Order: sequence, then structure tokens, then C-alpha cells
Amino acid sequence: MSNKSPLLNIIFQSLNKISRNVVRDFGEIENLQVSPNSIERFVSKTENKIYSSLLEDLTKSRPDWGIKLDAYETSIKDKYYWIIDTLNGQFNFSHALPYFAISISVELNNEVISTVILDPLRDEIFFAEKGKGSFQNDRRIRVSRRNSINSSVFSIYHDIITKDDKITDNIFKPIYALASKNSSVTREFGSSALSFAWLASGKIDCLFAHNLNKNQIACGELLIKESGGYLTNLKYINAYKASGDLLIGANPTLHKDILKKINNKF
Repeated sequence: MSNKSPLLNIIFQSLNKISRNVVRDFGEIENLQVSPNSIERFVSKTENKIYSSLLEDLTKSRPDWGIKLDAYETSIKDKYYWIIDTLNGQFNFSHALPYFAISISVELNNEVISTVILDPLRDEIFFAEKGKGSFQNDRRIRVSRRNSINSSVFSIYHDIITKDDKITDNIFKPIYALASKNSSVTREFGSSALSFAWLASGKIDCLFAHNLNKNQIACGELLIKESGGYLTNLKYINAYKASGDLLIGANPTLHKDILKKINNKF
């Protein structure tokens, strides 16, 4: 995709402006030998710098557009919104684990029409526009072509805060059982945005995510759809309309098979 749209160029320029500073801050986290409170303040400062920079650039380019951040979900018809996730994988970042991302999406009439996910450490940028396919840097990407869940790579994402909650454990119990039964492996990476990107690019075969809000989902659904995959809840409702539910992402063959097995309890 050599000729990027003006909208994508705006997003790319905004992300490129902050990428080097985020990588530098991550390097400082690795070397910090201080209290958890000091690290928390440092990470919060990094997030604020990311948001301030993006807010300045995006509002300057499109002053009439709204901004969505965190769990804010209300939309006005016929109004464009920037959806910003400043540091997806904050826990990883704060512990010097190299798996986090920054994302910017554009919503119109409750539909995401453009999305970009930046992995600053690997200098990888994943993006999609409605009807134009998904890309990693300048290379077209597709979901995994695996046609059987046997020996698949399952990625699981759920909030660390609720990780030990009995309800959450019960939700993921069938998935671990399904993986075990089919000699598949499960991996928990700690960033929903990068897990979306890795599913869209075929690095993982299946993704299971629970309790995400719409703004967390925004960067992933279009990217996965444009790469040939599905991301829905157990009732086949598209993810962006099923925030908070258990979401399953995969290529069409695996997606159908997994939902059938889970809904039938194997």
C-alpha cells in the first residue's frame, strides 16, 4: 500500500513523533531501581506525554472531530471520533516487558473505518482502512491459514486485576480445556492491541479476549476483518457491538469450529 490516504498519513505522523520518546522511556524503566510508586508515576508521566502529543496533532488536523479515551463510549451520529489507546499493555511497560502498543482508530456512526496499531520497540505498524485490506508496514497481511485447531496457538487476554476472579476463571476454563484436548498451546501476552495485530498477521491462530470496552476493541476488529478473519462473541455478534463479552478471533474455518465446540461444550 504505497499510497496511503491523507487520514492514515495524519495518524502515522502523529505516532512517529512520539515513538522515539516512548522507546527511550521504556529503556529508562529497564534501568530504574526505585520504588513501585516511583515507577507508577514515571509510567503515568509517559502516558500523559503520549496523550498530549497525540491530542495536539489530531485536533489540529481535524478540529471538529471528537476524542474517545479509556472507557468513554457515547457517540453522536454523523460525527467523527479519534479513539486513542495511549499505552495498551501498561503493566508490561511498567515491568520492562517488551510487549505493548499505542493505537489510534477513527469511528463514524458507531463503526470503525480506519485503525493503526504501533509497536514502537519492533518498529512495526499495523493498519487498515475499511475495504482496503490490512497491512504491516508496507506488507499486506492475512490471518493464519490453519484449518484445524490441532496444534494451534491460542492467545488469551483478560485484565490482570480480574485474573483470579472466579467468573473470569470459569469463562476461560473451556478454552484451556479445548487447547489441552487438541494439543494446542495458550499464551498470555498482556496487550490486547498487539494480540489483535498478531492475529491479523498470522502470528497466532486464535484469540480469546474478555471484558474489553469498545475503545479497546476499536483497533482490532477492522484490522482482523480486513485480514480475512472474524472477531465476535459466542453468539456471532461482531465484537464492537459486544463489548464486555468473551470475544473469539480466528480465520473463518477455525472461528466456526471453535464457536461450535465451545457452545456445545465439546
